[in-house]
Amino acid sequence: HLFTFSGMYELPIGKGHAALGSNGRLVQAVLGGWSTNFILTLHTGNPQTINCTQSTGAGTGCYALYTGQDPYAGQSISHFYNAAAFANPPVVTQIGQTNYLPLGGGNTQVSGPSFHRLDFSLFKEFPISEARHFELRAEAFNLTNTPNFALPSSTNFLDTVSFGRITSTVDAPNDARELQFALKFYF
Repeated sequence: HLFTFSGMYELPIGKGHAALGSNGRLVQAVLGGWSTNFILTLHTGNPQTINCTQSTGAGTGCYALYTGQDPYAGQSISHFYNAAAFANPPVVTQIGQTNYLPLGGGNTQVSGPSFHRLDFSLFKEFPISEARHFELRAEAFNLTNTPNFALPSSTNFLDTVSFGRITSTVDAPNDARELQFALKFYF
C-alpha cells in the first residue's frame, strides 16, 4: 500500500491578499510573499519471500512453510522476522507423488519495513519590479529524520543469528535529513 499526499499553500498576507493587504512596504517586505509546500509519502513495506533452505526435489524450488507463529514476533533491526515462523517442507519421496507439500508454501509470506517521509519547503518572494523578483527558499528533505530501512538481507531461517537482519536503508546515503537553502533571481 502506498499513500502520497502533497500540497502547496500561499499565505494570504500582504499586497493583493485578504490580510494586511493595504499596509505599507515594510509589512509587505516582512510578512508578504510567503508560501509553503510539502510531500508526505507513506508505504506499508515491500513483500519478501522466504525460500526453503534445502532442496525438496530435483529441479524444483520452493518457499518456506508458515508454521503459524507470528513472523514479526520480537521484531527489531537485528531480527525483523521471527525464524520460528518458518520451516522447510518435507522432501519428495517418490516419483509421481500426489502430496504437494514438498513444493512448500506460498511466496511473499512477509512484508518488509514501512517507509515514512515528509519533505517540506518554505519560500519567500521579494519583488523588485513587475517582472523581476528574488526568491529565498528553505527546503527540508526527510524533515522528521525518519530512517527508512531496506528489506532484511538474510532470509535463511535456519541461521537464527543473521536471519531477518536489516543491513541498509532504502535510499542510503540520502536517508538522513537534508536541508537546502537557495536564493533565486527571476527575470
